[in-house]
Amino acid sequence: MKKQKIVLFLLMICVFLLISSCGKSNKSNNEDTVSNNPQTDDYAILREPSYPRVVEDLSGKVNILYEKDFIERITAVDNPKGFQYLGQIPCIVALYADWCKPCGYQTELMSKIAPEYQGRVIFYKLNVDKAPYVKSAFKVENIPMILFFKPRGEISTTVGYLNREKLHKMIEELLLNS
Repeated sequence: MKKQKIVLFLLMICVFLLISSCGKSNKSNNEDTVSNNPQTDDYAILREPSYPRVVEDLSGKVNILYEKDFIERITAVDNPKGFQYLGQIPCIVALYADWCKPCGYQTELMSKIAPEYQGRVIFYKLNVDKAPYVKSAFKVENIPMILFFKPRGEISTTVGYLNREKLHKMIEELLLNS
């Protein structure tokens, strides 16, 4: 009876090890293919976590933007011709961090004024602590930083908290006036 229990116990351990090694071997083979492949593009790491897709939301809300979507939807960060806005509607991207109080005030103010520009300007916020490529490309040293993107126009930036009047003025001058 004791031998049967030992054999059963060893058999269960073997089955457990077999099952767990099968799952790990498939995962490690996939990881090795991506990480050791010199042909993999620079943004492969950005595709790993599957974030919800961002759409051009004209509803007058501030949308959370992820680094992958910023690169695909707003501007590539490694374009030799410089930053070129890929969208058709002017947008504002507030670069922030969760620990930054002025950033919180800035995104709160943007949430209040975004409905005033519904259908004309898209508002985004991007956490720079989770966006190292964007942070490096735009040389972000201080936050909040706001990026103003106009189709076929120059990209403008500002650093520091903007009050309601200054933010309205910059939106009108940089994005809405031709």
